[in-house]
Amino acid sequence: MSKKILHIIDNLGLWWAQICVKWIFEKQDSNVDIFLFSIRKMSIRVNIDHSNIIENKTKNKFSFPLLSIKKIIKQNNIDTIHCHLAKSQIMWALLKILFFPKIKLVFHEHWEIFEEAKIYPFLMNLFRKKVDIYIAVSNATKQKILEKTKFKESKIKLLYNFVDLDKFKKIKDFDLKAERKKYWLDKDDFVLWFASRLYEAKWYIDYLEAAKILIDKWYNFKFLIAWEWKDKEKIIEYILNNRLQNNIKYIWYIKKMNNFYNTIDCFIFPSHRESLWLTWIEANACGVPVIASNIEWLNEIMINNKNVLQFEKQSVGDLVKKIEKIYKDSELREKLIENWLKEVKKYSLKKYLTKLNEIYE
Repeated sequence: MSKKILHIIDNLGLWWAQICVKWIFEKQDSNVDIFLFSIRKMSIRVNIDHSNIIENKTKNKFSFPLLSIKKIIKQNNIDTIHCHLAKSQIMWALLKILFFPKIKLVFHEHWEIFEEAKIYPFLMNLFRKKVDIYIAVSNATKQKILEKTKFKESKIKLLYNFVDLDKFKKIKDFDLKAERKKYWLDKDDFVLWFASRLYEAKWYIDYLEAAKILIDKWYNFKFLIAWEWKDKEKIIEYILNNRLQNNIKYIWYIKKMNNFYNTIDCFIFPSHRESLWLTWIEANACGVPVIASNIEWLNEIMINNKNVLQFEKQSVGDLVKKIEKIYKDSELREKLIENWLKEVKKYSLKKYLTKLNEIYE
């Protein structure tokens, strides 16, 4: 008899944990034993093509529908709960205490442990005896959990993020000119992209400062920023104040990501801290070289000058040098792409799901 798994997440907004859940479900679209419950509704959301997606109707961020989840568990004979992000973890820990002491509980740490707030580690410690397994998306994430909480190391399982190699790949006979036209780009532009939750922890300012320097030197450089967060207006204001609107484009939402990855020349990842991102893995799988800051988790799976070009984090000057290097050296670009395409097979969605089911067992 197969296990019945209920995934719980705060919302289905356009963020990385939600996209991770999307691929988990869509790759198992015929699996009737997995369910997903979203605690609240978002106006702009990830669409998931699976029959067992249940979304709470309220948009209230304080929504706490314990009874609704209890009903789903009983109706579907759920035996394992997989919690994504802090709110679902808190909610389910309470449900286990109140109603389901024997149900298995999996907490999945995507990125929140890297935040500076102390309340999250406190709550993790408070409920740790109720958790059966803790999933960490990188060894750096695992070490951060051990540093900030009293979880036993034996309870923490390492599960790197993935890329769907059937979906993200280099497109043959790609109409680059037509696709770039959608983003006000020319075929001969050298296009760089940065995407993230746009707030200061992501240090988008490093990217903008580097762009400002490079635009003065290279007329054909075009810089794209995509995604949404609280600092969106600050970014747009910076672009306008520095008269960079001809070379820096802000994009709200991209529907066909595989097409978009095939449009760009380089992906920039300037974060100062992070767990393990999906986007740069997807970009690499589509044949896009990556320039990334030298942060601990990246060094677990990437080797500088072999499959990634690294710069010292917080150093705009070093980032500028590395962008110029990758622009001038086409052989370097090809080498980085070729080496990563060999490595990326380890992080396929198929292998990820096999490991995830082993964790459930």
